[in-house]
Amino acid sequence: MIFLDTAFKVGEIVRSTAGRDKDTYYLVIDIDNESDQKIKVVDGVKRKFNNPKYKNSRHLESTGQIAAEFLRDLKDKKRVRSEDVRLILKDYLSKEEVK
Repeated sequence: MIFLDTAFKVGEIVRSTAGRDKDTYYLVIDIDNESDQKIKVVDGVKRKFNNPKYKNSRHLESTGQIAAEFLRDLKDKKRVRSEDVRLILKDYLSKEEVK
């Protein structure tokens, strides 16, 4: 049996690879510790911070980018708004378009 390293981290930017939301970018806000398969993600538009989407980890692809400002706000116990999530994802996507 082969186990793939699908360990996502809180604050990581991921892309959906399956479902109706395929090719949508999300920010990981929480991971289910029991199974490591259910991951809470938000995009700030359809899925706001107070109503996250649960995705199976097999249906997500890591971009390798972690939003440092998001982690800093969580650490400082600041309120994270959906607008902040939208800005993080917008900045990431604009940098990817340049590449």
